[in-house]
Amino acid sequence: MENKRIIDIQLDEFESRLEQIIDSRIIKVVSDLKEGEELLSRIQVIKRLGIAPSTLNDYTHKGILTSYRIGNRVYYKWSEILEAAIKVERFSGNS
Repeated sequence: MENKRIIDIQLDEFESRLEQIIDSRIIKVVSDLKEGEELLSRIQVIKRLGIAPSTLNDYTHKGILTSYRIGNRVYYKWSEILEAAIKVERFSGNS
């Protein structure tokens, strides 16, 4: 088990460090986006595809769709949703 250490820092310094961590994670996700690529929340994906929340969970857990976390929020790349739909269509043999 990893040793944890509690340090004595001022609240403003703690807030500043926390902001830096959050900003770096947001920058990483945004930098991974292609220009003009759309990030959708879970609700947006559910509405756009007309599926149930449990279906979106299934697709994510099965690896059909990839989700991206920013803080407590989950997002999906629209381009990846379209690619997954094409793969599923090809696999199922529907034209």
